[in-house]
Amino acid sequence: MSNKPYYSIIAGELADSHKISQEKLARIPDIIRSSLQAVNKQKEPADRIEFEIIRMDEFLAKIESPNGALHSLLMFVSRFRYETYKELKIRAELQISMGIGPIEYSQKELRESDGTAFREAASGLNGMKRNQRLLIKTQDKSLNDEFKVTCGFMDILIHNWSDEQAEALFYSLSGKNQVKISEELNISQPAVNRRLKAAHWDATDRFIKRYESLVK
Repeated sequence: MSNKPYYSIIAGELADSHKISQEKLARIPDIIRSSLQAVNKQKEPADRIEFEIIRMDEFLAKIESPNGALHSLLMFVSRFRYETYKELKIRAELQISMGIGPIEYSQKELRESDGTAFREAASGLNGMKRNQRLLIKTQDKSLNDEFKVTCGFMDILIHNWSDEQAEALFYSLSGKNQVKISEELNISQPAVNRRLKAAHWDATDRFIKRYESLVK
């Protein structure tokens, strides 16, 4: 294995973009940007997401610390889900491939950089099936085999999130307890609890912890 530092590179795009009107599609880059910025406000520097919007519905991102990358990524996915509903009244989803590895050729612009992490992310996105939402790729086959299974289960959860569940999940991932979330959303604490249960918060948390134990 390489002695160079490892990074997480994320290649993402809007799923089923052909189903969205051009008027609403034109607003997707702003929602991607605002969702990523919302995540970064909650994160330490090593876990913040450096990103570039490649075109209307595609983006490229980098996270310095692979260990915290999945947590940041799921915060972004949940934020994007409820922001698109809030702003556009549509159910929009992203397809995201995260590659973990060294960056052998680093430039100021992410799109001009290259390396193992970039290639893993790109090949993962290009090979994703239409119904897939999340994929994690490394140079380790055993890790990839496990991530294929766990990401498959996570796909099911992401598909089933409502915008309200995604919103509660984002705040929970941000570290807020249910009382604080209830104050943020102006709903009761039992209502927050119901949303988190329906979003399968416990399973999401276990997925993140398992990922962190594998890449630590």
